[in-house]
Amino acid sequence: MVEKIRRELFSGWTNFEKIYICLLLLLQVVVFYFNPESLMGVIAGISGVLCVTFVAKGKISNYFFGFIQISLYLLLSIEYVLYGEVLLNLFYFIMQIIGVSVWRKNMTTKVEKDNSVVEVKGLSLKQWVITIVTVIVSWYLFGSMLAYFGSNSPYLDSITTSLSVVAQILMTWRYKEQWLLWIVVNVFSIALWIVAGNASMVAMWTAFLFNSSYGYYNWLRLAKIESR
Repeated sequence: MVEKIRRELFSGWTNFEKIYICLLLLLQVVVFYFNPESLMGVIAGISGVLCVTFVAKGKISNYFFGFIQISLYLLLSIEYVLYGEVLLNLFYFIMQIIGVSVWRKNMTTKVEKDNSVVEVKGLSLKQWVITIVTVIVSWYLFGSMLAYFGSNSPYLDSITTSLSVVAQILMTWRYKEQWLLWIVVNVFSIALWIVAGNASMVAMWTAFLFNSSYGYYNWLRLAKIESR
């Protein structure tokens, strides 16, 4: 059991990925050092970085760190009156449970014999059209609802929420195109937390932006290897 956990957490990483993760974690610590406004924020940032980097690697243990990050981020969103983010993280919590079940049934050692990673899929043209229409409609409807209830930055909050919901669904069902949506989410979320004035969250979403770019590259690589 201990050996299985050790392999899951520490095996399969390239030297580039090890340095990459350390730099992203260091960013969270540096921001907290110069702006120690929220211990909860930096813990959420660190667990969030570990979660998304493990997703980019295709490791199922990302869900462990995801549970920690989501719980703390939910509390921060309540504190900053970002109702869209509150509802989004409640949705994330449910999807974490579903995701663990789906991923467990779709892991492979085809890429690396001693490193189990998720099997990757791709969207068809029809699925892309459905995805884009769903994002646009949900953005407008949800933004209108948030504006009615007095949320801060309702339509900015809504676009990150709508994109994130769709991206999370794609992630749960293992579609590599999720990363393109996450890149857009990261850009809008950086703007959202700049407006809200929380440097730890800005640092976290900046780290997520770099990770989403790498995640897309790595999942393209996984899909290519798995299709052989």
